[in-house]
Amino acid sequence: MHQRIVTHREAEDVDLDYGQRIRPDAGIDDLDPGLVQSFLGAAGAGGEPAVDGEPDRDGVLARDREPDRDREPDRDTEPAVEILHRFGLITGTAPDWGITNAALLLFGRPPARNWHPGAGIRVMRVAGTARILGQRQSTTWIGHADPPLAQAVPRGLGLIEEQCRRSEPLRDLLLADMPEYPVGALGEALVNAIAHRDYERARSETEVVFYDDRVEVSSPGLLAEGATVHEVKSGTAAHATRNPLLVRVLVAAGHMGGEGLGLARMFAEMKKSLLMEPRFTARAGAFTVSLHNEPEVAPAGPGWKHVVGGLGIGPDQRRMLLARPDGFTRGEYRRLNAVTEHEAGQRIGELVDRDIVTPEFIGDARAPVYYLTADLDSTRWFLEERVPRLREHFGQRSELRSADYQKIFEISYPVVRRELGLLVELGFLREGGRGRATHYLPTAGLRK
Repeated sequence: MHQRIVTHREAEDVDLDYGQRIRPDAGIDDLDPGLVQSFLGAAGAGGEPAVDGEPDRDGVLARDREPDRDREPDRDTEPAVEILHRFGLITGTAPDWGITNAALLLFGRPPARNWHPGAGIRVMRVAGTARILGQRQSTTWIGHADPPLAQAVPRGLGLIEEQCRRSEPLRDLLLADMPEYPVGALGEALVNAIAHRDYERARSETEVVFYDDRVEVSSPGLLAEGATVHEVKSGTAAHATRNPLLVRVLVAAGHMGGEGLGLARMFAEMKKSLLMEPRFTARAGAFTVSLHNEPEVAPAGPGWKHVVGGLGIGPDQRRMLLARPDGFTRGEYRRLNAVTEHEAGQRIGELVDRDIVTPEFIGDARAPVYYLTADLDSTRWFLEERVPRLREHFGQRSELRSADYQKIFEISYPVVRRELGLLVELGFLREGGRGRATHYLPTAGLRK
């Protein structure tokens, strides 16, 4: 490594954040100029800027674009040293450049671990919902992204994308084939972990662990001073970071959105995929973002599925009634079913014409929310209450009598007669016997 004399100014750098401090034992030759240009070249004078992590003209972030491996180097590309200086990654003048910790984290030559041993990314998968000590076979090693970060970030994003299976829980909602987790949300979680973690005191690596029910992205070190988990979730701590220089570079390179946009995108991507909101925890010296693959709403019960299946409507329309029985907008219909604005309006119109849903304007909203009609919504809630308990009954006995029904639900006899008649009409029960011998048997609606 190139040895340098520590200047008086550098000795006072202890007041700066870790990334901005100068490493007196590092020189310009310890940085990879080719990596600098490939990672930040488009953000400089020699290329189209990637300002604030904005998408390109096709609406795609840099990290989501396929690399153009056949592209010839641009001879007019800004020299690496000038890029580093413009971003504040190196200070002073040649030949006595001051090399910051951030520059070494991002672009240090091999072995980059000499500068920071924990700057890599580990990706694993666990069989089940918890790691069991002493049972190594429950954990599968997926891959590793070695530092420097300009190399590790794209590699890490590729590893986690490869691990996104097809969604199992959402199949009950008849949704189109979609990833276990939205890749955009998972990418935001990883890049945010890399950008905001503690590189000064923590020596462990950023870790991504896939479980059967969730994926956890853990960054060593707790939150930046003054920030809390509640503030992170609410968005009020969106600008709190211990690595502003690192964040600036990742934004310019197109791997992060502008300040505060990463969390917003993570929440939006999960909501769009009908998944639970991200969860945040700070414990055992690490900050962890958990993305769960369970639906945002509980999967529709067997009673409601049976009714929707008998409405004689199309697959898109069934999907919407099962995923959003408590109301949906045209925009939600369009996004969930990947249809055009015109197609969404046409198919919702068919539901309105058939008295399945009805539009309502909430407050000053210009677009309506579509709710189930009163009779259909009443039927849904009735079935959600009755069907599970009837299935329990038939799991133990082969038939149901009026007295059994009255005892189970603690209702009057006239209500018993009315409800049993409705369950027969809807196709959940079949009446057998006559007079005192009258009883009820389960049909397909109760067996599904």
